Amino acid sequence: MKNNQLSYYFVTHRSRHCWFLLLLFFTSACKKNFSSDQFEDDKLVVLAEITAGDTVKIPIGKTIKVENGSLIRFEKVNDATVTLTETNNMSWVLQPSYSWQYINNPTSVFTNRKRFKANTRYKIEINHPTLGVVKAETHIPTIPVMFGIDTSSTTFNDKEVFAANVSWKDSLDNEEFYIIEAVKELVKTSHYFYYQGKRYNYDTQIGRNMYEQVKNTPGVHLLRDTIGSNKFIRLNVYTQDDRSENARIDKLTNPFRRIFFTDPVNGQRYTTRVYIDKHFFIDPQQKGRIRLQLKSVSKELYNYLKLYEKYKTDFGSVPTNQLVSPTGNVQNGLGIFGGSAKRERVYYFDSLL
Repeated sequence: MKNNQLSYYFVTHRSRHCWFLLLLFFTSACKKNFSSDQFEDDKLVVLAEITAGDTVKIPIGKTIKVENGSLIRFEKVNDATVTLTETNNMSWVLQPSYSWQYINNPTSVFTNRKRFKANTRYKIEINHPTLGVVKAETHIPTIPVMFGIDTSSTTFNDKEVFAANVSWKDSLDNEEFYIIEAVKELVKTSHYFYYQGKRYNYDTQIGRNMYEQVKNTPGVHLLRDTIGSNKFIRLNVYTQDDRSENARIDKLTNPFRRIFFTDPVNGQRYTTRVYIDKHFFIDPQQKGRIRLQLKSVSKELYNYLKLYEKYKTDFGSVPTNQLVSPTGNVQNGLGIFGGSAKRERVYYFDSLL
């Protein structure tokens, strides 16, 4: 496998939640300038891509009419009862998290230590004292069978890009929906050392002073740890594959947020080539790691994200009142509750010393 002198490691499941659906929905809301005519009543909003292997984190909010009902904004919801039910009818009540990492989120995040499973169906029920009962259900597919990713640096439309040949085997018996996407996860690097069994933080003045005193002591070594910030930059991806759904969304010379496939070769091995914009690959102000993902997703999530891709393409060329914003599968509410299972490669370009 070519790696063009790039270091990477393979991740089967990574315990982290994807916040892109939040950005998707709220960005659409701002662009469309939603009015009270589009929202008869305030609604609960669920925006969750639940992924096999991730711990349970469900973003939930509500729409609020402001400026005499002419505009809509979104607020957190902490007074709802949220129940998650698995295929075997086992249920868990989720609790709102007040962790610092969610302070700036536009929605509340309801959590549980349980992890989502592949090839499993989930139902969610949200009971709110004033907004009623909201329900949704989805299926997390089986983890896709990926054979590998061959990578190289090249040019595409006179732009420096990172090329990746992604190969996987499609299911013979089931209808599958695949998405390829890439993001840069921003990280911070912490430095520390141990002395006489105690850990010291080298990134503080006290820690640095201590290290200078003991650095020549046998067994004292300066160590490094890379910590994810839960912040992501979506990277533009390109394709020239006529069998992708993107060929029916926009010109293949244009960038996309995601590349979409539905059963490209039923039951057979399939390989496609994608190109990733390298603009954010190396950035001293936003250091991080590049995540390239192949996902098998539920039909409702696939349709929701594909429609959003088309919405992004049409915005600016179609009158606002004719734009079709994504509609999800949330009964008596708004948003999407969709399942996914993924394979992932992680690449490092920034110097994280």
